[in-house]
Amino acid sequence: MVACRDRNSRTGRTRRAAPEALGQEWRITLAVLERTFIVTTSADTAFDYLSDPLRLPEYVATVRLEGSTAVDGELDVDVDLAGRDGVPDAGFSADRDTRHIVWGRPGSDYGGSILVAVGTTNTSRVTIELHTRADADAEAVMRVFEQAVADIRRVLSGR
Repeated sequence: MVACRDRNSRTGRTRRAAPEALGQEWRITLAVLERTFIVTTSADTAFDYLSDPLRLPEYVATVRLEGSTAVDGELDVDVDLAGRDGVPDAGFSADRDTRHIVWGRPGSDYGGSILVAVGTTNTSRVTIELHTRADADAEAVMRVFEQAVADIRRVLSGR
């Protein structure tokens, strides 16, 4: 939701102006889940595992891999995907230099990222962020999110 905040200097209160008053329209608010945890494997090993889209079904129970297309270099955003095999259902990209993984579904409010950071020689810190529409089934989203975190910890820590 877009909101404009005006601070009333006399009362110190904040009020929200309706977007219509600003010539804007209402947007769906996104729910953001974030979790940071330590795994007992190196950052490079953790990144290698998490950045492989073929492994997604191993730690996200609701994911089923239908197919994938590897893109080396920059993706041509002007290419007519609809004229070929259609628009992709979801995107997944990984940057080895920053150990940052980003995914999402074009035209929807669903997406997220994983950042893998160096801990000690034998550990790494994993931060997962997930964005969903606020009207999504919060219980179901949280259950899948927490299970994914537990599965990643189990696989990357050998537990």
